[in-house]
Amino acid sequence: MYKAAIFPVLLAVITLAAFPIQLAAANLHASTSSVPPYVYRSEGELSGLAIEIIRELERRLDLPPIDIHIQPWKRALRDAEDGRSNFVFMSGPDSEREKWGDYMSTPIIVERYKLYRLKTKAISLASDYQQANAYRIGTERGCLYGHGILRRAIDQKFFSNTISSDTEANLKMLLSGRVDVIAGDERRVLWNLKKMGVEDKVVANGFSDNAEELVLEWPTYIVFSKKRNQQALKARFEKALLEFKQSQSYLELLEKYQSN
Repeated sequence: MYKAAIFPVLLAVITLAAFPIQLAAANLHASTSSVPPYVYRSEGELSGLAIEIIRELERRLDLPPIDIHIQPWKRALRDAEDGRSNFVFMSGPDSEREKWGDYMSTPIIVERYKLYRLKTKAISLASDYQQANAYRIGTERGCLYGHGILRRAIDQKFFSNTISSDTEANLKMLLSGRVDVIAGDERRVLWNLKKMGVEDKVVANGFSDNAEELVLEWPTYIVFSKKRNQQALKARFEKALLEFKQSQSYLELLEKYQSN
């Protein structure tokens, strides 16, 4: 009788003892899309500024390797929304995504958008975009371009808006004369210009009423799926990211991708 009673208790103790080990050994799943130089593959290996930040958080939190899935952006978002991935990263602020996603308070990347033109073609554009109807703009699919004056100018003021698949395709439209200007993140544009070997053909366009070239600073975040109970995990990520961003190592990482 006693043996029969003891066996289930022992089984329960063994199961509970093994549970933390299983939990610690479970790999997290993350989703995002290919956005060089933040996320891309180099010789079959994942690389990029955002990838290196994720790997640093992984190291600081003593986590098993995070399983990162590179997918079309809509699918990456859907996997986080449905809970198939623990989080999606490189997501800009968006009220619809906040319904299913728990945004970290510290951005993983802050993108800096400028308007770019051919070096040989003058563009006269004031900061209120009133002359924008004289020009054709190129933008990228999946980019929100904020919720302010730039977004409104793209939607309402430019003569036309041609949407491309990514920064490289956007630059090719500019180089071929299909558009007059493109809106692009500085790191993405410079990385692709160097890759294409045409750094001397494209320049940032300043406004005619001031010398400012920057048209938008756009924070992007790690967004945890609300389908999973991840508040404690999110808090650990928050602390690790904030500490890393205050370190010399983070400044050196930014410098590495500034010079590449």
